[in-house]
This record gives sequence, C-alpha cells and structure tokens, in this order.
Amino acid sequence: MKQTQINRLEMAQATDNHLNLHTAIWNTIPVFGETKNRLAQLISEIKETAKDQNEAQVFIGSSQREIKKTIADKMDIIDDAIQSYAEDTENAELLSRSSNTASDYFKLPNEDFETKVLAMIQLSEDTLPAMQEYGATQEEIEDVKILANNFLEKRQKPRAFQIASKVATLSLDDQFKEITQILKRLDRLMKRFKSSHPTFYIGYNSSRLVVDK
Repeated sequence: MKQTQINRLEMAQATDNHLNLHTAIWNTIPVFGETKNRLAQLISEIKETAKDQNEAQVFIGSSQREIKKTIADKMDIIDDAIQSYAEDTENAELLSRSSNTASDYFKLPNEDFETKVLAMIQLSEDTLPAMQEYGATQEEIEDVKILANNFLEKRQKPRAFQIASKVATLSLDDQFKEITQILKRLDRLMKRFKSSHPTFYIGYNSSRLVVDK
C-alpha cells in the first residue's frame, strides 16, 4: 500500500472513530447509519486487501481496548431499546437479559465479553421486528457486527459474522475510490449537525484532514 493510501486510510479510520464516539447523535437517522456502516466495512476490506497482497506497511486501526469500549457503548444503546420493549410488553425474561450497562460489558474478561456480545447480537436480531417502534435499527446491529469481527481479529480469532461485501474482489485503487465517495456523502449528511451539534460537526471536520507523512 502506498504511503498516500496509508495516510487516507488513517484519516478514514479517524473519521469512523469520531462517529463511533457520538453514535447517540446520528443513530436514529437510517441513511446516516447505512453510510457510516459502509465506511467501517470499507476500512476493514481495504486492510484485508492490503494484508492479502502483503502490502501492509503499518498497523492501522484502533486498539483492542478501544474497540471493546466502543462495542460496550453501542451494546448499551441496543440494550436500552430491548429494555424499553421488554418493559412495555411486560416480558420479564427479556428484561432480565437486556439489563446491561456499557460498564457491565466493558468490565467483563475478554472471553466472557465475546460470549455476551455475540449472544446479545443474536437476541437483538431475533427481537428486531418487534423492537423497531422502540428505536432499534438493523444499521445499529450491523455496526456492532463489524466491530465484533474486528475485536475477534485482534484476538486472532475467526470472524463471527459474514458481512455482505460489494467490493470483495475490487482492487485497492477501486476501494479507495469508493471510500472517497462514501466520505463525500458523509460530508453532505453532516451539514444537518452544523448548528444543532457544532462540537460534533467541528470534530468531524478535524478528523477528515489527511496528515501527510
């Protein structure tokens, strides 16, 4: 992978990380979630392509601990939706299984964390058709699946989920062309937050800067 590509990939990763830290702001907007998830997926695909071609020159990506923290935060949001549904329908068993905080997830040993997250992803998918009126979305679940795969890879374990890929056979150049288009679309979608969430908006623009090395 060329240095210019590495620089652009690090920028894309920084952008994705910034969006992960502010999920609560955008997660109710389906088109934003879909576009953001495609960004995360492309980052993963580009790294895999570079790895397959033996071109990866630097380690790119969040640490295992950072990914774990992001997953914990996102699972907390999903669990809140499950809890709301469970309480409204008086489903005591579902309520008991979904009464987890981000801290509850994060403090688990990694092996237990994996087991818990994978089980709750399955539970959220099983109950999603009934939970959509309570704020749960497929985009949220897909986002966590991508992160869970990344966490497992950090621990040198096989991926748990097969994420549909539109560019699995594309070259690095083609993948970078698509990631550029995805980022441009996010730039347009971010305009809606310029006044309502200025700190989030400014932080996003800062993350979009490419640092030449």
